[in-house]
Amino acid sequence: MTEQRDTPSEPPDDDAESRPERKDTGPGDSGDEANDLRFSEEEQLIHEQIRRHREERERREREQKG
Repeated sequence: MTEQRDTPSEPPDDDAESRPERKDTGPGDSGDEANDLRFSEEEQLIHEQIRRHREERERREREQKG
């Protein structure tokens, strides 16, 4: 004879109400910091490209005038 136990079934993964709320602390924070750093570096590169483009344009304009 086998004995059956009443065990609660696990809620489905897609049930949003059964999932715990995510906190703003943990591994995601370091990922957010890395994204911020990458964004900052990309922004610096963009500004550097704009500066070089502007300098090149000004150099060409001076050459055309002179």
